[in-house]
Amino acid sequence: MLKSGFQSFRSCYFSRGFASSLFLLNATGATLSVLRASPKDHRKDPKVILQRVSRKKQRAKRPADMNPIYMDIPLAMKYMRAAEVGNPAKRTTVSVQVTIIPEKGVSPIQGLVALPKPIKDTCALVFTENALQVEKLAATSYSYKVGGNDLVEQINQGLSLDGFSHCFATPEALSILKPIQRTLGVAGLMPTVKKGTVSDDILSLVEKSAGQLSYRLKGYNLAIPVGRCDFTDKEIIQNIKAIADHVNASQPTGNKKHIVGRCSLSSTNGPSVVIDFKNL
Repeated sequence: MLKSGFQSFRSCYFSRGFASSLFLLNATGATLSVLRASPKDHRKDPKVILQRVSRKKQRAKRPADMNPIYMDIPLAMKYMRAAEVGNPAKRTTVSVQVTIIPEKGVSPIQGLVALPKPIKDTCALVFTENALQVEKLAATSYSYKVGGNDLVEQINQGLSLDGFSHCFATPEALSILKPIQRTLGVAGLMPTVKKGTVSDDILSLVEKSAGQLSYRLKGYNLAIPVGRCDFTDKEIIQNIKAIADHVNASQPTGNKKHIVGRCSLSSTNGPSVVIDFKNL
């Protein structure tokens, strides 16, 4: 009798365990989805996204001097230069990172800005076979390498493009660039009509584009170099002001405006501090 009682208990225990396992295995898809839900899944919820953007907008509207790591630009540059001691000044880059909250349905901010104090000397590739334009370019103070098929052949044979910051071409010279189109594209130097680097008047184009810096909003961030550690405080301030004015001028017309938020200043190896980008 004792044995039969034990067998009854064992059969009852294992049957319950087996039933529980069956329940889990035969659970509905909804139950399984709850069991497998990831904490990150809520980030795709439209309500959560709106709340997150709303918080970013509130933070972006706060005055810069309310931030605990706020500094004026001269004080910030002291920290940048101190952090770069031992590094050649010409190999350091001081940049601003601006938070931009884009309005829905409005094109992102982008453009070309001419800095009062250029970060790099203009070194341009110019593709043209017009002898008169070559002669005019020779009289300018810009560093350039000009040519037609001969220049294309030099690049095909391994001419380094590291030192070149700009590339221009006349419309008729575009057809000869096909063999080096990929090489120029990888270096960000392929001249196109859309970028404004193709013109019949190359000389005017070089003069207009010398010292210009391109920028484009990526996500919520706008990162733009503004100088080097060997620049004076005044030159850094003038460059930042030129960028701030250009960004404000690039705002879409009408009531829909992008919100310009926190701006950080940093160097290649230095810290990141908050500066006032709106009141310069």
